[in-house]
Amino acid sequence: MAEPQESDSSLLVVVLDVNASAWARSPLSLDKAVQQMVIFINAYLALNSENRLVVIGASHKECRYLFPSDPSSIPPMHDIQVYEQFRVVDVKVLSGVHEMIASEMDDEDQQSLISRALSMSLCHIHRVSESSISKIWSRILVLSAGQDSPHSYIPLMNSIFAAQKMSVLIDICKVYGPDSVFLQQAAEITGGNYLKVDTNNEASLLQTLMFTCLPDQYTRGILNAPGNELIDFRATCFCHKRVIDIGYVCSVC
Repeated sequence: MAEPQESDSSLLVVVLDVNASAWARSPLSLDKAVQQMVIFINAYLALNSENRLVVIGASHKECRYLFPSDPSSIPPMHDIQVYEQFRVVDVKVLSGVHEMIASEMDDEDQQSLISRALSMSLCHIHRVSESSISKIWSRILVLSAGQDSPHSYIPLMNSIFAAQKMSVLIDICKVYGPDSVFLQQAAEITGGNYLKVDTNNEASLLQTLMFTCLPDQYTRGILNAPGNELIDFRATCFCHKRVIDIGYVCSVC
């Protein structure tokens, strides 16, 4: 297997949990979190002119591509102080998040479709990898504020093992609530980082993203990334969707 080089381009897929009911309980508001994420995205794009970006919003009703999308919906603006690519990303991500929030304001509390967003991410990564001439190192960054959904355990684990086979790192930024057992496993199995953000400090999310999630595969090989030794690898049963210590396992699986 080829090793990452310093000059290699990257493909970053950002999955944003935009579940308004989950963010309502967080000390860090969704608006401020998205603004800090946009700053991180701009820094990622500035690292290499060939870096590629995809942003997917995940609510409890749908998963939607926020970027790239139709560029004709962006009003023209000539500002020599703003890099045009940054402005396009900022407008599309912020407006897309606000549209998704507005469509679910009156809905009851449910879990976000993170597993579906991961499936969309892997499909896009596979399509880009197959159509690209040079090697592109891909990774996924998930910003989560909700809790685990036992009913999504099987599709989520399928996505995790698919990402491992495709050599796709999955980084997790958990903003609020108890640690996610499923997302901890996603980061550990794929070689990514699982990070619990200190929401009492509003700037801690941006600091975490910049210092831990910004480095690519090549740079991570020479850095000492934070580890997580307390990872729960227990499985979820098919019948009751509960996390168990001991259970019957299919001989084929």
